[in-house]
Amino acid sequence: MTTAETHSFQAEVQQLMHLMIHSLYSNKEIFLRELVSNASDALDKIRFAELTSRDLLPSSKEAGIRISTDSEKRLLIIEDNGIGMNRADLVANLGTIANSGTRKFLANLSEDAKKDSQLIGQFGVGFYAAFMVADNVRVESLSAEGGEATVWESQGVGTYTLVPGTRTERGTRIELTLKEEEKEFSDEWRVRGVVRKYSNYVTYPVYLVEDDGEEDRLNQSTPVWARGKRDNKPEDYVQLFQQVSHDLGEPLFHEHLSVEGLVPFQAVVFVPQNPPFDLNGRDQQGLHLYVKRVSIAEKCKELIPEYLRFVSGVVETDDLPLNVSREILQQNTKLAAMKKQIVKKILGRLKDLANNADEAERAKYLSFYGTFGAVLKEGFHFDPENQESLAELARFRSTRTGKDSYVSLKEYVERMAPGQTDIYFLAGPSYDAVSKSPHLEELASRGVEVLLLVDPIDEWFVMDYPKHGEHTFKSIAKGDLELSGVGTETQDEAKAEDIPADELADLLAVFREALGSEVKDVKTSRRLKDSAVCLVSDEHALSAHMERLMKAASKEYQGTKRILEVNPSHPLIRNIARLKAAGASNEKLGEWVDVLYETALLSEGSAVRNPGDFAKRLTRIMEQAAQA
Repeated sequence: MTTAETHSFQAEVQQLMHLMIHSLYSNKEIFLRELVSNASDALDKIRFAELTSRDLLPSSKEAGIRISTDSEKRLLIIEDNGIGMNRADLVANLGTIANSGTRKFLANLSEDAKKDSQLIGQFGVGFYAAFMVADNVRVESLSAEGGEATVWESQGVGTYTLVPGTRTERGTRIELTLKEEEKEFSDEWRVRGVVRKYSNYVTYPVYLVEDDGEEDRLNQSTPVWARGKRDNKPEDYVQLFQQVSHDLGEPLFHEHLSVEGLVPFQAVVFVPQNPPFDLNGRDQQGLHLYVKRVSIAEKCKELIPEYLRFVSGVVETDDLPLNVSREILQQNTKLAAMKKQIVKKILGRLKDLANNADEAERAKYLSFYGTFGAVLKEGFHFDPENQESLAELARFRSTRTGKDSYVSLKEYVERMAPGQTDIYFLAGPSYDAVSKSPHLEELASRGVEVLLLVDPIDEWFVMDYPKHGEHTFKSIAKGDLELSGVGTETQDEAKAEDIPADELADLLAVFREALGSEVKDVKTSRRLKDSAVCLVSDEHALSAHMERLMKAASKEYQGTKRILEVNPSHPLIRNIARLKAAGASNEKLGEWVDVLYETALLSEGSAVRNPGDFAKRLTRIMEQAAQA
């Protein structure tokens, strides 16, 4: 009878294993992914070794990973016919936490050989994830270089034993005796689910060995993104889209990338037709990341910016370093380089669709933009590097397009009115609200097109992108509106006589007295044509729409005072001026002023100060008018 040799783990192993088991991984099923990945590493090594040596033990089976279970005994067994380990390898690789056999293997290769090897590494760390679910771990291995098999066994409490084994086939067999509370991992259905979730595209076949000895393959063959574009059928892409996006429909389009260079990677990304239910849930963004066919992160945020969070897909690379856990990616320039390529490809494809000569293709883009345009415009803030590309994609409703169509910035500039240099816009809560705004009147009479910005993001959009080419964005509801020489000035057939200057000054004084601290000032207007009054903000102040958004976000926000502009040509204003000249009291006229001020608030979408008082004042004025 052979006496077992007992050894202690190195590097304060009990403390490190406690960290491994309780802190490093977010869920316990990860252990099986790690063990399958390690088996795949061993198969990679033997494949490479066979290229340079003929003195290796053969295998009676094709290269693969075989898993078997025994639910009654709570056993889970993972076996491979890879490179295997001798006694010294077992001590070196499994006796010291974070000692990576693959890392040492790579260190012994020449630089040219490294380029040809496809190895993951991290063997020591991944292996110890098994103790999250197992009371006892038994490893029996025979090196492909020959010699005697060795059994390594531990209960994960600070020591391990070594005894000679009986294995005659090269490779490694890992037997887990599962904890009572983790016995579900000895059920076949659970094993199938975990393997298909994390290791579905491992290079080598993963079999489940059933009770009758039959082998059922659990993983797929070469994935869609790793095959050539010509080798995939359209339905292959649709199936992958539905798998990664949980969308039952078809994507608007997909992009299949195979990028060489400093950071080689393969990817398939999808732009959907319909919005995901969590479109505004930024925590859900990300692409499914694989490293050497092993699922690393289902939602890798580092690969896609927030404003493209509706994009789904898969990215795989062999060139991404990992730290101690495959769940934790090192922050490095390679992720940023991959992200840059993916974003460039998506924006390029969207531009092709938006500018397509085929009207039906352009209609597809407008449908896409109607769904995702507001999200896409977030890129002007989060991705300054791509502002010019995003500007080609941005679309807006305007006073010329109507409610159901859009204009691009390029089209807007091409059809600017004579003498126009600024891009005029008006922001508000909805198309119906802004399209009837009094601020538009003078510009409309001159034939000047105005962009109607009705997405909540639009106010931030013009802050982050204040100028398009040589043309500055100009809000028609802020500051002075100088329109001399812009557009075609119209002459009224019967222009009303101007209010005498002294009467106009007295009238404005009445407005200032009645409104008091409600407004910053009262001025005559150059932007009104048919309306009596409107409210405007200072040139560098927040607009009324932005202030409403700020107040909705914070009850403490008080807003700023604005300017009331009065149209002296309006009949109502002229009548009030005549009443003032005839001796009407400021108190009586103040009621008219209050109603005019509150109608200005309503016309821009803001709330009146007191709806009940407003209704009573309006009723009294209507009664007086009816009796006149």
